[in-house]
Amino acid sequence: MFTPFITRVGVVIAATAVYGAVLAVWRSPLLAAFVAVKLPFVFVCATLIVSVFCWMAGQVTGAGLRYGEVLDSVFSAMATAGKILLALSPVVLFFIITGAPDEGDRATMRFVHACMMLVHIIVFSVAGVVGNCILYRNLARRVPVNCHLKLMMALWLASFAVVGSQLGWMARPLVGSPNISVEFIREDALDSNFFESFFDQIIPHIIRKGKIK
Repeated sequence: MFTPFITRVGVVIAATAVYGAVLAVWRSPLLAAFVAVKLPFVFVCATLIVSVFCWMAGQVTGAGLRYGEVLDSVFSAMATAGKILLALSPVVLFFIITGAPDEGDRATMRFVHACMMLVHIIVFSVAGVVGNCILYRNLARRVPVNCHLKLMMALWLASFAVVGSQLGWMARPLVGSPNISVEFIREDALDSNFFESFFDQIIPHIIRKGKIK
């Protein structure tokens, strides 16, 4: 039981380290190295934090799972998501190499940065959803028939999305803004939040092609 769990954690760390390097390689090799270290930390911390909430949600919905079982289950889902990220890394890297210019005016680079952010968000979302769908199928054979499994999985997925995105926001830069110098962690790491940035910066920059009104 313990060895498979360690293997799952190792898969999460290795896969997210590779994808982390892909995330930031367009900006600089140094930032790629930074993110290869930071992204596994974000994933492991998010999974540990979410596992507590997932265990509580399981008790409320009648799953009757022990915390150890929940922890193993959420890392199993993250290991599946990590494998998807690893498989998509060459595709995303090709997209970055062929689509991201080395230089341009500020509006162009803001537009490119926002587009890449959106692509990575979609990739992370797909990997997470697929991982949790496989987890749902496995849990369906383990929980009691009176368990509200769909509600439990919806709560699990929502908690992953909120905690993971906010931890990633706090660990920025991950993709690396072209107009900000490379650093390991930004001084304003605790300012604002992911969702505010998504709706106030990423989407508007895509719609306006990087131009600020």
